[in-house]
Amino acid sequence: MLIIAALYLALNAALLTFGKALIISQIEKNLYAKASLEKVTFGLPLSINIDKLSIEGLFKADSVLVSPSIMGFLAGRIILNSLKIARPEITLTRDKDDKFNLPRIESKGKAPPILLAGLKIQDGKLIFLDKKIDPDGYRVVVNDINVDIAKVAFPPTSLYTNFKASAIFVNGASSPAGKAIASGWIDFGPKDMDGKFELKDVEAVVLSPYYQNIIPGKKLHSGKLNFIVDLKAKNNDLLVKCHLEFSDIVYGKEEGEGKNSVSDLFSDALGIFSDASGRVTFDFSFNTKLDKPRVDLINLKGTIAQAAVQNIASQPPENVIEKAKETAKKFKEFGKSLKDIFKKEE
Repeated sequence: MLIIAALYLALNAALLTFGKALIISQIEKNLYAKASLEKVTFGLPLSINIDKLSIEGLFKADSVLVSPSIMGFLAGRIILNSLKIARPEITLTRDKDDKFNLPRIESKGKAPPILLAGLKIQDGKLIFLDKKIDPDGYRVVVNDINVDIAKVAFPPTSLYTNFKASAIFVNGASSPAGKAIASGWIDFGPKDMDGKFELKDVEAVVLSPYYQNIIPGKKLHSGKLNFIVDLKAKNNDLLVKCHLEFSDIVYGKEEGEGKNSVSDLFSDALGIFSDASGRVTFDFSFNTKLDKPRVDLINLKGTIAQAAVQNIASQPPENVIEKAKETAKKFKEFGKSLKDIFKKEE
């Protein structure tokens, strides 16, 4: 006990004397960003606690607790039994040239592999500033980020890992604007997985600048987005099943916008895909690999298009015919109005 106590005091003294400067220098050397922290302490059985860590313009946290594995070091690997981060805040920025403020990490020789056996994030926050959308930086904020990833303790050689995560989207008024949830398990040994990701009642207007050009002249006033993804893998073959749903979509008219404008017609055409309650839903799936997930955008577009056709086919024929007739009529009226305008110009 005396030996353990002496080692504990010696390690804390060493960390307090040299640890702070060493960690700061390593961060600044590898990430090319100015860093600071309040103090570094050693805990039992084996952990290093960093208080008030900050990386300029990118990251800050109240505390970072790292628990390395002695057996991992003896095996020539860097294994972290757990990494706990309390109240982190990440600021991600994209400039007008589509470049992000992510650190530049240069490879200097062959580094030993780093394996993370557990990760816990408590009360995190993500701020995304997009200067490509808006010179002043369009702001997207995600609050209350909580993540818990843990490898099973027994058997020690197992790579079976449980995970769960949640986060809250925030609107311009700093009020909750939807929730993101993830949960399930993954086994990196046989490469099996069973997980679920869900976006619940997300205010579509929060991300409206990223799809505003889809409907020219229309400004999204309100709407709800729900998105469910089921992830199932067996022997590295991953099946991704998606359910996408839009509801309560309301577009505000721009000044000077007339009746039967192009954007009105687009909204009416989109209405063909909606059900009796006004919801637009798509169910689609694709296959990929668990260890190297890839999305073929061309095939994915075809899959979504097929889902749209199935969406129409599932509706009562009389409803589809009526909506199609009404939309066609408006297109015809719009064409006549354009013709009259050109005649007046002549």
